[in-house]
Amino acid sequence: GGTCISYGARVLNEGGLQAIPKLTFPGGMLAGCSAGFLNVPKIKGSHTAMKTGLLAGEAAAKALLADTEAPAELVQYEETVRKSWVWEELERVRNFKPAWHAGMIPGLAYGGASLMLARGKEPWTFKWSKKDHEYTNPAASCTKIEYAKPDGKFSFELLENLIRSGVNHDHDQPAHLKVKADKADVPLKESLPIYDGPEGRFCPAKVYEYVEDDEGKKKLQINAQNCIHCKCCSIKTPKEFINWTVPQGGGGPQYSNM
Repeated sequence: GGTCISYGARVLNEGGLQAIPKLTFPGGMLAGCSAGFLNVPKIKGSHTAMKTGLLAGEAAAKALLADTEAPAELVQYEETVRKSWVWEELERVRNFKPAWHAGMIPGLAYGGASLMLARGKEPWTFKWSKKDHEYTNPAASCTKIEYAKPDGKFSFELLENLIRSGVNHDHDQPAHLKVKADKADVPLKESLPIYDGPEGRFCPAKVYEYVEDDEGKKKLQINAQNCIHCKCCSIKTPKEFINWTVPQGGGGPQYSNM
């Protein structure tokens, strides 16, 4: 009896503590989702995002009051994050997601034992051996999934979903999704022939399409105006060939009911 009132998507940063990058650089800091402060077993990160945001604000305020010469690298921000309850919480669940490489059942079993029995105090830490996009299998080794047509109750047409997301970008602005210059040949030489263009399927807004040009050859078409800012393309396209930049004028989805 429910009614769909809104539509949106967001990639979860499931790397955990082992995937958190260096948090500072000259003139800036990484906080919240941009750094990956997600508690994976709880699927919760709003509290860590707010806390790291507060710590970043405090570090910036201290630098301004001290009249620090810009652009300064506020390394004390990362130090305070490591001493906060955010780091302690993520350290406790650090092995939960990497354990899933053994499979869902073994991963759940280990995760349950780690959280409930060991309380995250194991004397070891599992590591990540590859980037996310490197785990994608060639299309030839996979079974193609045939999706049923939208039924209007549990699944919907793309246009309906985009309307529900309230997505809006100025149509005359430069596209905020760009193919990296040094990887310009990846879409047609690797992504499409080897992986069957996965960006055309994992994108929830059909931003990426392989269409024919005037000569009948395939080309990658980017419908940047559809983007609902899930950020999947920046980490999952083969060789990470997409550079996700910030659109101008605050364009994007309007999640008023989410």
